[in-house]
Amino acid sequence: TAIVALLQAAPAVAPVVGRVRMRPMAQSGTTQVVVRPVDTQVQEASMTSGYPITWDTRLGVECYARAAAGQAPDVAVDSLVEAVYSRLMADPTLAGAVIQLQPQALGYDFDADGETTVCATFVFTARQRSTLNTF
Repeated sequence: TAIVALLQAAPAVAPVVGRVRMRPMAQSGTTQVVVRPVDTQVQEASMTSGYPITWDTRLGVECYARAAAGQAPDVAVDSLVEAVYSRLMADPTLAGAVIQLQPQALGYDFDADGETTVCATFVFTARQRSTLNTF
């Protein structure tokens, strides 16, 4: 939620910033960002109760761009990738929502939907701390 809100903050990094992509990008769209959970691992448990208190959550941040005629697909997504990364790394605590947001990888999928769309997907790990019996 904190990542989506940050990427939607004015000026938004793309016309569409959402959670968990279920449909292809609109034909009229040129860029889109989708944030999705990948998995969560317990990093530390409470000594007294055994309940998890520190979690590492991996998140995928998908950056979609439609390549224009004659444009290299990797070039089409470059500015969006740069905008997303700059926005998220400006405050790796996401205004205190996490302990730290750490970039892990960036992968590419070309012609992701048969519509000359490229998708560059960041994987970030967000370290979070919870109170007893909460997530």
